[in-house]
Amino acid sequence: MKFVKKKNDSIKSTSNAAGNGNMPEFKDNEVTFANIKRILSDSDDINYQIHYINNRPDLSVTLIYVDGMVDTKIVNEDILKPLTQEKAFMEAKNAKDIIEFIENGAIYHSSRKKRLTLKETLEDILKGSAALVFDSEKTAVTFEVIGYEKRAVTEPVAENAVKGSKDSFIEVLRVNTSLVRRKITSPYLRIKEVFAGKHTRTAIAVIYIENITNKKIVNEVFKRLNSTNVDGVISAGYIEEYIKDRKRTIFPLMLNTERTDKFCQYLLEGRIGLIIDGLPNAYILPATFNIFFQAPEDYSQHFVISSFLRCLRYICAVISLTLPGFYIALTTFHQEMIPTLLAYTIVKSKQNVPFPTSTSVLFMQVAFEILLEAGLRLPKYIGQAISIIGALVVGQAAVQANLISPLVVIIIALTGMTGFTIPNQDFSNSMRIVRFVLILFSTIAGLYGLSIGLVLIIYHLNTLDTFGVPYLSPFVASEGKGIAKDTIIRMPLFLMKKRPVNLKVTDKKSKG
Repeated sequence: MKFVKKKNDSIKSTSNAAGNGNMPEFKDNEVTFANIKRILSDSDDINYQIHYINNRPDLSVTLIYVDGMVDTKIVNEDILKPLTQEKAFMEAKNAKDIIEFIENGAIYHSSRKKRLTLKETLEDILKGSAALVFDSEKTAVTFEVIGYEKRAVTEPVAENAVKGSKDSFIEVLRVNTSLVRRKITSPYLRIKEVFAGKHTRTAIAVIYIENITNKKIVNEVFKRLNSTNVDGVISAGYIEEYIKDRKRTIFPLMLNTERTDKFCQYLLEGRIGLIIDGLPNAYILPATFNIFFQAPEDYSQHFVISSFLRCLRYICAVISLTLPGFYIALTTFHQEMIPTLLAYTIVKSKQNVPFPTSTSVLFMQVAFEILLEAGLRLPKYIGQAISIIGALVVGQAAVQANLISPLVVIIIALTGMTGFTIPNQDFSNSMRIVRFVLILFSTIAGLYGLSIGLVLIIYHLNTLDTFGVPYLSPFVASEGKGIAKDTIIRMPLFLMKKRPVNLKVTDKKSKG
């Protein structure tokens, strides 16, 4: 076999962008070396090699791959070596025979695909496959020989696993789908891929259990994914904002998780999962209000303990949402509701503070949010130090300088602590924004303003749907079915024999 490597010729690309995430369009769609090179142009990481099979110039094949994305050892041992050593190729008369021998296993590789279009060939090459291009037959055979570096499967970072699985999703789609397959071995588990992004062509795996999940929801998910029209999918928001029902709500309508056990648990309920290639997180939909207060550990502890912790989360969420506004309303508009001794303590703590209560609370709340953002954006260890310095040094200095009342510091600290009990960060962020709205309403009209703000929030939540499922279910709709089993409290698993009614699943009974 002779080996010839051609230098990259600087050929101007004639491609034009196609719509809805397709590969570039070009007049000549034949699978040839010249056409592939015309599209990929003079990129230095594209490797072109021309090989003569059995030293026969009449039997040439072009090997094309992206340097750094393939395992060259597999290319050498499983693709190039058989081309020179397999006896079958000695009997080949033309390229058509070579392709037929490859299809019949003369090149021993488990993942090989015959490609007849330029679009499919380019997609395979750019995703880490090596392509054997036969110009005379206008055909390519691609081999999946991905060899780029990837992160190991590690413990979850954002969602602590106290008494559950310690593996989490990583950035490689196939690794993530295999983690799901390991936990759910049902033959009805379906993993189907769609592609989004005109330039990134990002693979999105839609995962569901066929004999459980509502088919209408599955079809709606595919419909929305196929209608997305973006340049690329680099972060999760590019998909989330395009397929959720309401674009103008700050409340999350899809559940984001990095834990595989949590992901699989909701698949078994009849929900649908999305795993996006390149992202270490997965989405669950439809996501209703109550699942943002659930944690995987709820099902691995005694039901009494789990129920207590869930009730605590709901109580803490209400405290975190309303406490600053409630404090402003009482101290500014409704002093008669405060017990005398407590009122005396509050007045004493505010004696030398020059700012009104609403200004102090708003200032401290903004300072708290700044500390959270600084701690998140800075490197891990520096961020922790900034949070401690800000909370202790700056807060204490502000109190001693009589700029802030000590009671305001306590109120904001308690608000922040209770907010951290919410298991989902997206929902917690929404609560932080709504908290500012309630502070504003309380500053304007006291408890009446706070009440109006809460009514508006509940009304807004009642208007939300997620893939046809009411956001507040099972608290609303379904005649309240399922409220007593797995919402604010968790019943014993042997009593939880039915899947959520609001999902309208095919198989309503579970093996709880």
